[in-house]
Amino acid sequence: MTETRFRLLVTSSEMMPAGADMLNAIGAAIETMPGKVTEARLIETLATPTRAMVMRGNPPITRAVLDAAAPHLKVIAKPGAGVDSVDLKAATDHGIPIMTAGHGNAPAVAEITIGFMLALGRDIVRLDVRTRRGDWRRDDYNSSELAGRTLGLVGFGRIGKRVAELARAFGMRVVVLTRTPANVAPGLAEVAESLDALLRDADYVSLHCPLNEATRGLMGRAAIAAMRKGAFLINTGRGALVDEAALAEALASGHLAGAALDTLSEEPPPPDNPLLAAPNLILTPHIAGLSTGATQRTGLTTAENIIAVLTGGRIGRANVANPDVLERLGVRA
Repeated sequence: MTETRFRLLVTSSEMMPAGADMLNAIGAAIETMPGKVTEARLIETLATPTRAMVMRGNPPITRAVLDAAAPHLKVIAKPGAGVDSVDLKAATDHGIPIMTAGHGNAPAVAEITIGFMLALGRDIVRLDVRTRRGDWRRDDYNSSELAGRTLGLVGFGRIGKRVAELARAFGMRVVVLTRTPANVAPGLAEVAESLDALLRDADYVSLHCPLNEATRGLMGRAAIAAMRKGAFLINTGRGALVDEAALAEALASGHLAGAALDTLSEEPPPPDNPLLAAPNLILTPHIAGLSTGATQRTGLTTAENIIAVLTGGRIGRANVANPDVLERLGVRA
């Protein structure tokens, strides 16, 4: 029987099984947090010494939370890539590395992005509902293939690159907006000069950028208006990238032919969210990165990241959201 050596807190009702087995093997006592995770609840829970935390969902990891957790908390691990709910400066000030596992769910997010494009272009969801109601009309059906269309990707990390590869296999032209144009392989995609240029050029626009002060509200009223009439918008990144009221208006007016969102600014959405009544919109409950394979990969990587930090093992720099902390801690990378 493994001796319990430290407390590990999971900000959800469960820990991924593969990761749990690895962490149990090194003596982790895993405690979960079912229900809504607030700043006040985290501060109260972390009053009990906690050595590691697995951040599932996007709980508010604020400076106040980190102040309460220090000096016991040694690592926070996210089974994904987004860390917009974390005060990275405060984490660095306290010497707490924020570890991510974005590569684990990249294939799943990329595949659902292509799935959204197919569903939107061929009007699959609306036709399913209509057919079940006994409406077998086909004379008004007008759809588009992906081949020959232009996909605009905002962000070109692991997910964006995989979406580009899949889109090229469908015969699409791909244009990307990225901070690192040197990472765009020749023949895979073209680099847009600006967001406006990409929006004017693309039949499909898909968001794969992180949420920060520069990107919050990126797809506002002006940006949506700049998109081609009849274009499609897809967001599997963060809900706050999009002005939801402006998107609802663009769908209702017919300026956009459709949209697909896996994430919203408030989750779950309140009943008065205008998108709930918008036409030609596919909504899913923030599940783009969830698949059997992705859950396995991210669970294992999350556990490996925690174990590496706690045991002084080698850490992949690409998995650290606040890499400045590594030099401070003298951790190998």
